[in-house]
Amino acid sequence: MRWLLLGVVVLTAREYARWTFDNLSRAQMIVSGLEDRPYVYRALVPWLAHVLVMLGLRADVALTMIIVLSAIGLVYGIKYLFAAFRE
Repeated sequence: MRWLLLGVVVLTAREYARWTFDNLSRAQMIVSGLEDRPYVYRALVPWLAHVLVMLGLRADVALTMIIVLSAIGLVYGIKYLFAAFRE
């Protein structure tokens, strides 16, 4: 079950990162807040990506970094949840 959840998280993060990395204008629109976004990250992901853009990263790289780091956090959260229910 753990590997299945890990696989879903990795595939989702990879596809989203590829979707924004392949199109720089789409990534810039998301960072600027002009693109419709999924409800789950209405404010935090674009805001964090905007901070990285202001520090000098390109919009697509900033979004990819935020999504990959979020996926890593989700994996550790799922791992903690499994450990908590096991006890």
